[in-house]
Amino acid sequence: MNSELFDVAVLGCGFEGGVLGTILARHGYKVLMVDAGQHPKFALGESTVRHTWRTIKIMAERYDIPEFRDKFSTGEAVHKYVTSSCGIKRNFGFIYHREGEHQRPEEATQLVIPSLGEGYEAHLFRQDIDAFLTNTAAHYGATIRSNMPIEKVDVQPDNVTLTTAKGATFRARYVVDCTGPGSILSRLFGLRDNPPRLRTNTRCVFSHMVDVTPYDDLTLPNGVPRMPERWYSGTCHHIFDGGWLWVIPFDNRKGSTNAACSIGLSLDNERFPKPADKTAEQEWHDFLNRFPSVKEQFKKAKAIREWVSTGRLQNTVTQAVGDRWIMTSGAHGSGFLDAMFSRGLANSTEALNALAARLMSALDDDDLRAERFEYVERLMKAHIARGDELVKGTYISFKAFDLWNAWYRLWAIGVGLGDYKLGAIYQTYLRTRDESVLPDAQEPPLGLFSSNHPGFGELFASAFAEMLKVEQGQQTIKDTCDRIFQLVRNAPFHSPALGLADPATKVVHLSRPSVALRSFVWAMTQAPPDVREMGLAAFRTFLPKFGPAPRLSTETRLRGSSQ
Repeated sequence: MNSELFDVAVLGCGFEGGVLGTILARHGYKVLMVDAGQHPKFALGESTVRHTWRTIKIMAERYDIPEFRDKFSTGEAVHKYVTSSCGIKRNFGFIYHREGEHQRPEEATQLVIPSLGEGYEAHLFRQDIDAFLTNTAAHYGATIRSNMPIEKVDVQPDNVTLTTAKGATFRARYVVDCTGPGSILSRLFGLRDNPPRLRTNTRCVFSHMVDVTPYDDLTLPNGVPRMPERWYSGTCHHIFDGGWLWVIPFDNRKGSTNAACSIGLSLDNERFPKPADKTAEQEWHDFLNRFPSVKEQFKKAKAIREWVSTGRLQNTVTQAVGDRWIMTSGAHGSGFLDAMFSRGLANSTEALNALAARLMSALDDDDLRAERFEYVERLMKAHIARGDELVKGTYISFKAFDLWNAWYRLWAIGVGLGDYKLGAIYQTYLRTRDESVLPDAQEPPLGLFSSNHPGFGELFASAFAEMLKVEQGQQTIKDTCDRIFQLVRNAPFHSPALGLADPATKVVHLSRPSVALRSFVWAMTQAPPDVREMGLAAFRTFLPKFGPAPRLSTETRLRGSSQ
């Protein structure tokens, strides 16, 4: 037995493990990071959203991580300082398809990502990103052990013993499971729900490809939808009744050295159960034969990884926290519910931000009972509960373009409010260094899409109820669309300049100067007080900084903090 006692054993050297291991090691804790494989290794969760980077920025300041602050807080910084293998994300694009028909250009929507202040989002080539994070943790002193699958976890009153498949043992005061959907602890402790306690029931077929033709460059019988941003310059979603296909290119920015493109086909398990007599590649080609416009995009494409076909993606556990152990978002099920809307990494960063402070405080107090981490478990439950409703509603909306056109406004409003709030939190914290303003000081937990905003919570619940009526055959698609648009019109907390209450508005484009100006005037003169207050703080995000924000020492800011 290895006699060395680590403060924390982190299972998994991926995104979550790398972020947490870096924070803990930076603050002087003895960290063991152990993984069944080694870098480079493939991982899903390749597309960022504002929520991801803003939470990373908060952690960079709160935990004093220079690498997060300077190299890993924007897509541009990643491309410049970490790796040239990542792509750019200028928009969320959605193109609706009907089986057996070429795409109708009028049936498409796009949300343009504002570049002001923070730049565009990123498509992360995860094998490079995860290696960077693991190496950063090692730089601060974390011990890395690769190719060591853990076969036994023995929790004792005063420590935890890990035993590998080859019989090697390690001891730690606390264990954090960052192994994702294959969660070691949920498997060894028998904590997985069967079936998962979720409405969403989807599966996925995916690979990486080269020579994928940008959709913008196709010659189709009906033409290609023209939008403010090229489809290939963002995360493109080909949506259809029963599922959707993601196209995440890594070669869509100047200076990229990566010709690959991530491709994933997500399907409703009830509509499209996994066939027992087909390989993943055969299923992929069968799909292309049903959707001729999508097939054109992949006419020259070649897979460079083995095609993978999953079972049901969703999982839940009976508990995510125990004495001396915790499962993070990916292992808990809240991190990767479904790839729709790229929420996985955002949920993970929010949970890690809450966990790191509590874990260091508990280690300092030598009190590692489950009660110390109850907030983190509630936060992850909020993520998965709201995410389940969002994704379920989205798959229902794929029944018809008009239904999608109505439903996606709920996502646009919600993600806008959540990002608005995080921007305000970040700017306020930069000025005050007051930890009481941080996301995990919020009650109830901030969670998905600023879910503690009462107005949006009511709007979303009402709209989701309307979507369930469609699924149950109790209401027509037209009536449901009319009801949702009326709900959106009555909501006072989104800018009229965005045109979200008008079905003819297919593009959300906040960075258009006229829209941005009108939205700012609205926020300062007509918006509810809470939105106006967030706006004043968040507006700093879009302005040049007038000198550096004050930075306190690591010890002053965090050590022993238990917010």
